[in-house]
Amino acid sequence: MTPKNRKISTIIPARNEENFIGETISALLKQETLPNRIIVVNDGSEDNTKKIVSTFQEVELVDINNRGYNAQGTPILASVINTGLNILRNDNCQYVMILGADHILPRNYISVILEQMDEDKELAICSGQIKGENSVFPRGSGRIVQVDFWNRIGLQYPLNYGFETYLLIKAQQLGYKIQILNNLISYTSRPTRKSYKRETYISYGKSLKALGYSPLYSMARISLISLKNPKGAYYMLQGYRSKDISLYEDDVRQFYKHLQYKTFLNLLRSRIKQKYYNYNNNNEKR
Repeated sequence: MTPKNRKISTIIPARNEENFIGETISALLKQETLPNRIIVVNDGSEDNTKKIVSTFQEVELVDINNRGYNAQGTPILASVINTGLNILRNDNCQYVMILGADHILPRNYISVILEQMDEDKELAICSGQIKGENSVFPRGSGRIVQVDFWNRIGLQYPLNYGFETYLLIKAQQLGYKIQILNNLISYTSRPTRKSYKRETYISYGKSLKALGYSPLYSMARISLISLKNPKGAYYMLQGYRSKDISLYEDDVRQFYKHLQYKTFLNLLRSRIKQKYYNYNNNNEKR
């Protein structure tokens, strides 16, 4: 079955996105492989987001009451996306793409990823790379998820910190593959890290703890952030040390610690091989 015959639905959570969402939807409607459904969950926007979305006849608009918060990185954003997922529960779609309201995709984005997922039935989550970033795992925005896999854990994000990473962990724990296509480049109208706020960094710190990141790994990650943003690192540490964190299941946390250990060993081996290669090259030149 070709990607054009695949049923893929797109969910776009949006809150006060009048400056970006029109361009995002326009790019989405130019895809070589068009989504069967596009659902925008309007999260209590107080600007012209709803009005702009309503101009696109191809888009389904779902309104949520304004609850007054910054949802980025928090479980609240998971609940917004879940509102869209609930609509798809009996839709028999094969793939779901979660897309940020400021995320602009190249025309071949969906077709390239679906071709990859068609070739490898064990590939459960896949995304491209965002220009200017160097993500190692599929991103939250732009990720395409195999519905057969997601149905195994309820076709919902957990209402907890680190919910996007949790999905990646569960896929691997259940024997699926995840992949990021580094040559498939998209971009965001709003540079990601420039939109980060105090609450965002606190949420990321809480995510480290909830997902079972080892203390050593967590401190190393916070230290790296401190090199560019000391205040952000301080807020991350504050979040990591919070007492109001709900931990994920023990098996998930242990599995993720094992993955971190394997990743560290693979990185160490590659560094040793590179040093050995450089050493031999230098000796040959002499």
